[in-house]
Amino acid sequence: MGVFVNIILSALIVFAFFFDIWELLVFILFAVFVIDWAPTVSVDIFVFAIIPLAAYVFHKVFAWTAWIAAPLSIVCGFFLLYLAVAPGAFLTYWNLFLIDLFGALVFGGLVFLTLDRLEVK
Repeated sequence: MGVFVNIILSALIVFAFFFDIWELLVFILFAVFVIDWAPTVSVDIFVFAIIPLAAYVFHKVFAWTAWIAAPLSIVCGFFLLYLAVAPGAFLTYWNLFLIDLFGALVFGGLVFLTLDRLEVK
């Protein structure tokens, strides 16, 4: 989907561990608007919007520490996004997926450390 979208998705997944559901919904809607402001909702955008919400539910249901659950959620979220958007390309170019995943984990870690240092909760 592109590096820009991957960075936004990893940030939204990390936001799910620090913000309330209403704040997270505002961030998700803003991200969807920035990525694709068309009046129709595509499958890609729908899956993109559901993944941070699933991370929020995961965080609330399971009492794991956030520094373990956030990277795990990023990995699962990217796996689901790539499988939903382009399963054939995912299986063919798995090495590009791993590079995207590594970049997303690094960026998500930076966002996590920033929010954790600012004590956002």
